Amino acid sequence: MTLNPALTAYLQPALEMGALAVGFFLLSLLVKGARAISDARAAASETKNNLALYVLDTLTVAPALTLATATVYALMHAPGAVYAGEVIWNRVGPIGTGIAAIAICDFLGYCNHRLYHTALLWPSHAIHHSDTKLSWLSLLRMHPFDRLGTLIDLLGMVALGLPDWAVILAVAVRHYWGHMIHADVPWTLGPLEKVFISPAMHRWHHALEQRGSGVNFATVFSLYDRLFGTYYAPGPCLTPTGIDDEVAPGVIGQYLHPLRTWFPVLRTPAAAS
Repeated sequence: MTLNPALTAYLQPALEMGALAVGFFLLSLLVKGARAISDARAAASETKNNLALYVLDTLTVAPALTLATATVYALMHAPGAVYAGEVIWNRVGPIGTGIAAIAICDFLGYCNHRLYHTALLWPSHAIHHSDTKLSWLSLLRMHPFDRLGTLIDLLGMVALGLPDWAVILAVAVRHYWGHMIHADVPWTLGPLEKVFISPAMHRWHHALEQRGSGVNFATVFSLYDRLFGTYYAPGPCLTPTGIDDEVAPGVIGQYLHPLRTWFPVLRTPAAAS
């Protein structure tokens, strides 16, 4: 039996999510025991919002970003075009190219992340930080404006002439490591935190305190935070997560939040009061 390609394209994310859900639930049971069940129940409302945002993103935003990236890729790789990047990566070799792609992807993500913490772009990024029950699903809590940063990362790697397989590898590593560092586990990486971001480190980034909002912006390599003075790793973070901003509950309210912040005329009388 051969599945329709269009159906396969929508089944694949669902199967991936199912596998991740099982894996992280087993991890939670291993780390927290019976408390994993009560924690999952307490996070049910946040989980519902995260999954709803993910479904909307998969059906609307992700295809648009894919089309935009494919268009730029096609223009840059027109017949007869030769890019210096292609020559460079051929000389570097597959191992060096793969490592470089992951490092470049994470550096671009670090830069974008810091930009989204500026006053202008914060209203859209606040949606991601509004999750008060941080978990592996929190990575999916993204406003469409936030997802533009992903497009910039992809275009940056394409512009550098990185081969397709290296771009896919870099995106996959950052994606799955991103799920891990959002997981509700108190893990540090000990001395390895000088190189890599741990779940404990990233939880400090989400901490409901002013100090936590300006630290640990990278996803994979903490080297960037150390280099630019945003490194913070005092140990496990036991403080609450979330933000002080008033964000309307539900998917629609969260989607409209940045628009209502940037354009006060869109606020309802109740929201404006």
